[in-house]
Amino acid sequence: MQASQFIFDPVILHGVSAALSIILILGALTKLRDIELFRYAVENYRLLPAPTVLPFAWGFALAELLAGLGLVVEPLQFWAALLGLGVMAVATGGVAISLRRGLDRIECGCGGSGQRISWGLVARNAVLAAAIALAAGDEAARPLAAFDYFSVAAIALALLALYACANQLLANQPFLKEIHS
Repeated sequence: MQASQFIFDPVILHGVSAALSIILILGALTKLRDIELFRYAVENYRLLPAPTVLPFAWGFALAELLAGLGLVVEPLQFWAALLGLGVMAVATGGVAISLRRGLDRIECGCGGSGQRISWGLVARNAVLAAAIALAAGDEAARPLAAFDYFSVAAIALALLALYACANQLLANQPFLKEIHS
């Protein structure tokens, strides 16, 4: 089996799409549950005029939710992936601009994690964007067998565990710097 056949196997693509869907939906729901806290996080980036911060916060969280929901609906996957890439580009761009401006002590607003912005967060988002692009790819033509659904679930759970570990490392990064200083 060639690498491209493996990557575009429906089991891989469905597992990646499921994990990304969960990540995006949970992030959006956390933002929507406390939109005022997310608005405050957006405001801390100091990239938008004050009157546009709340509408942006609502629009961003809803776009993230729609992208997450669409990634698991076959006819919508391509458009959901484009929306998800847009969400990642806006979030990552905001983080990178703020870091370049020296604002490295603000919380990212990613969804309740309480982590500060960092270049590690930019790298994590780049990996997520690559995975979203992969999820939009054309899958190899083969029907899924019953066992394949267990594999999809295992892939999704493994990716979610990796994501949780990466987030925990990013959240602990400021504390680890203090220990080693």
